[in-house]
Amino acid sequence: MWRSRRKEGIFNEKKILSLTLSAVLALGATIPARAAAETYADGEAHTIGVIVYDSDSSEMEMFSDYYRDYIQAGFPVKFIFSGKTTNAEEEIQYIDKMKEQGAEGIISFGGYADGLQDIIKECEKDEVYYTLGSNTISDENYEAVKDNPWYMGSVGPDLEDVYQAGCDMTEYFLDKGAKNFVIMSGGASSGNRLHQMRTWGMLNTLEEKAGLTLTEEAETLSATGEVTKLSSEDGSVQVTICPGYTELDGSGLDNLSTAFADGNCDALMSAFHVSTYLDKIADKEKEQNSNILVGSIDSFTDGNYELFQKKDMFGNAPVDYVQGKYASEAGPAFAMIYNAITGNPDAVKEDGQAVRLYQGFWTATNEKDYEELYGYATGIYENAYSCEDLQGVIKVFDESATPEKFKELTESYTVEDAKERIFD
Repeated sequence: MWRSRRKEGIFNEKKILSLTLSAVLALGATIPARAAAETYADGEAHTIGVIVYDSDSSEMEMFSDYYRDYIQAGFPVKFIFSGKTTNAEEEIQYIDKMKEQGAEGIISFGGYADGLQDIIKECEKDEVYYTLGSNTISDENYEAVKDNPWYMGSVGPDLEDVYQAGCDMTEYFLDKGAKNFVIMSGGASSGNRLHQMRTWGMLNTLEEKAGLTLTEEAETLSATGEVTKLSSEDGSVQVTICPGYTELDGSGLDNLSTAFADGNCDALMSAFHVSTYLDKIADKEKEQNSNILVGSIDSFTDGNYELFQKKDMFGNAPVDYVQGKYASEAGPAFAMIYNAITGNPDAVKEDGQAVRLYQGFWTATNEKDYEELYGYATGIYENAYSCEDLQGVIKVFDESATPEKFKELTESYTVEDAKERIFD
């Protein structure tokens, strides 16, 4: 039976140890492999670099904790984590530094599309393997790098699933009776394809299911850079699109204030997280003296776990709906790189070509569901992608490892798949 890190009462201790380890590795110092790792045949830890897009991101922290607290305790491996990266040039600089510190492979959560081919060329020069840990790759980029022996492939959400995530949340809130919506579209207006696809799904669903009148195609509206008001023909459904991030330049916060000043709100649907503006939602609830349903296409993070434990002025959790990635979805990317650095890229690749594999999202609509799913994704003893599961697709641990087995495990991401592995 799984037990979550919080229920074990060791989360904070492990967190302190993890921060210490990452600080040591960032300085280029070496540390011995953990005792658990010493039981393996090779007896020596491999070094893997992890490219971080933002160390302050709760999603990035979620993936990093999985590597530090779980994978590093179960495999002969140590991780080097980069600082924040915002473009391909910065990622390349970190790859070079990681190579100097002994990195044999790179798991990237950056993978900047406009510079991916240059990144792979740098990995080829440095002779380090590279994989995208939670991202998708365009057909154009894939064709350009698929045959490079140092590029292993990508694991990430299918764009159809990203679009459907917006549809699913909208249908849920329509079923709850919501009529006045605010859509936080995040980076959709500045080129974030995932945010744009989620917003696109929301708008199409509101048109199809609630009679919303779209003044332009949903795809175009989803990327608007201006606060945009829409309504149904009879005025019974009102929608305001608020573009912009709530950090960085903070334009999203200003746009949300504009939307809230214009009338009551039944539901706020965010194409990204909501943690940085929950205070504004609470103020609006107090002003209108009614609850606002809040949904986020985000991740099963520690922060969202804590939000589901809290209550707002109406006795409800501040967040009513979360759909997104979970921590151990980063497991297959580790297995991909581990196969490569131990001389077995053919356990992942077929005919020498890089893979493109896909994982979808989990959904929670209440505290009980969130806690259950969070436990499956972060459990110390059992996990949605456990060390044992990953060993089964890593050739140095299991000679039967094949690309077919790797693909099957990677794409078996659903709650039902995880439960079958955990409880079978």
